[in-house]
Amino acid sequence: MFNNGNIAIIDIGSGKNFTKIGEIAKDNVFHIKSQAEVFYEGFMDGDWLQGDDVGETVIRCLDKALYDLNIKLAEIYIGVPGDFARVQVCSNRLNFGCSHKISANDLQTMADNTAPKNDGRFEVIDMQVVNYILDNKEKSIDPIGKTCYNLGANFSYNMCKKEFYNLFKTILAPYSRKIKFIDSSLAESLIATDKEMRIKNSAVLVDVGYLTTDISYIMGGGLIALNTLPFGGGHIAYDLSYGLELPYNTACYVKSKIDFADNDGNITVRTDNGAVDVEKTYINMIANARLEEICEKITQVISNYKIEYPGYLKIYLTGRGLSDMKGVRTVMAKALNRQCELMNAVINSDEKNKIYLSMAGLMQFVVKSSGRAKQSFLSKFLG
Repeated sequence: MFNNGNIAIIDIGSGKNFTKIGEIAKDNVFHIKSQAEVFYEGFMDGDWLQGDDVGETVIRCLDKALYDLNIKLAEIYIGVPGDFARVQVCSNRLNFGCSHKISANDLQTMADNTAPKNDGRFEVIDMQVVNYILDNKEKSIDPIGKTCYNLGANFSYNMCKKEFYNLFKTILAPYSRKIKFIDSSLAESLIATDKEMRIKNSAVLVDVGYLTTDISYIMGGGLIALNTLPFGGGHIAYDLSYGLELPYNTACYVKSKIDFADNDGNITVRTDNGAVDVEKTYINMIANARLEEICEKITQVISNYKIEYPGYLKIYLTGRGLSDMKGVRTVMAKALNRQCELMNAVINSDEKNKIYLSMAGLMQFVVKSSGRAKQSFLSKFLG
């Protein structure tokens, strides 16, 4: 039934770590055997908020997932968050001098003779093809067998900070000899955005997490830009806590009850001084203000892209920082002045085997990287 050994996939969130352990079956499905999640202080602005907390939390989460399993791990995959990732696009060109039928060797030659600039602060973890361009006009992801006089290529190199790379190589070494890294934003963008749209045009995915927001610009098969903002859903809760004079945990509860389409009545919360009624109008105003600030920053990022992102193309929204608020798509679409599509942060409703979109992206990437996948392992969830 299974094609390889046991695999651990670790998703590093800005407020929580997730681990899935399983195997890839012959049906190209990642079969989950165990899972765990652990809260920690998180990261922001490209740094850990509590340095000593990171390694201990990751190991605790992995040990928790391994607790009832008497197994050895063949491989461990680490999702690299946007705060610790970098994307660099490099181009190359082959001039054949005559009409030439493109072969796999031609594509390999172009890849072998292309390399990103690296000042030593980053580790290259992957390369993806953005697209190939035939005779300066036709774009293709797979041009093998087509004919042209000259062939251009754009390659996207995914890199992560050396400190991040070395940290996880060190702490996970006792668990497996094979430790690999995946750009989380790339994996999530590949699963969340429309493939045909990426090949024909491009797509932008905005993932609003707990403390950070990742903005991924994907074209064809690879990222062409990746930006992070030091704002997330946790900041909305902080604003509510401050503005309503409520404990933070109570403010998180209030945030989970937000419905931007409903300004009538109150939300009742329990405090040390008894039950308190808070006007929905005031709650929505506070949350809306923070979302508008986040959208303003997103707009600034998109407007500075070297390759323009046309205004008629929609923005994909997702993230656990948004998923608990009703009507958030409408609010952000208005603030961004663009059509938006909200992707569920949770792709299945099984509480015992909950799969978040970020982890789903990593799982699908691992399956496809195995070289055996012909279809998404999530077909039964996504149709």
